[in-house]
Amino acid sequence: MIRYCRLHPTTITLRPANLHWIDSINDAADLCAHSGVDFRIGDSILVKPSDGDWTVSAAALFLLRTLSQPHTKEQPVTEYLFPCCGNGIFEIEGQDEVQIVGCNSGIDFEVVRIDDEVILTADDGTRHRIEFSDWKKAVCEFSDSVQAFYAASSPKEPEDVWEQRSFRKFLSEWSRRRSLAEEAEKGVTGDSPNPRG
Repeated sequence: MIRYCRLHPTTITLRPANLHWIDSINDAADLCAHSGVDFRIGDSILVKPSDGDWTVSAAALFLLRTLSQPHTKEQPVTEYLFPCCGNGIFEIEGQDEVQIVGCNSGIDFEVVRIDDEVILTADDGTRHRIEFSDWKKAVCEFSDSVQAFYAASSPKEPEDVWEQRSFRKFLSEWSRRRSLAEEAEKGVTGDSPNPRG
């Protein structure tokens, strides 16, 4: 049975809890930021810091993608919105997006925008209905926290030309989507779910 939650639109908490580099070493060759995640909507805890350590640099980009396109099992923007790993960044010829590949582990939610609202669906079928403007604000603040961590750390030094190109394109997509989020008024809509399940 699908459970449906209608909650006040200003009760989203989405933040990295303990940003760090792998092994807590500020290594210029380490391109991926990690952290536990605190994600709550009202009294519902969707992700808690003790759930694990996630690649939040990849998560920031994936979450920004949900502002302009749906993320469903049929039309995914990625495999997991909060992936365990994201150490493989691949440039896609002829596209503005990168492909990020890691291990087969993570936490995921479906995200679909319908007019001025967003429906988030957890693996157990629980649906959370929130204002798009509040979702956008939470996603952008999450992204900004991760970007600030990069800015306060050693400049990144990819190991070879191929990795440089891929990482540069990753940063470019991240920056572009963050800038577009400031202007987002309309998003991609999906099929309207049945609130009554």
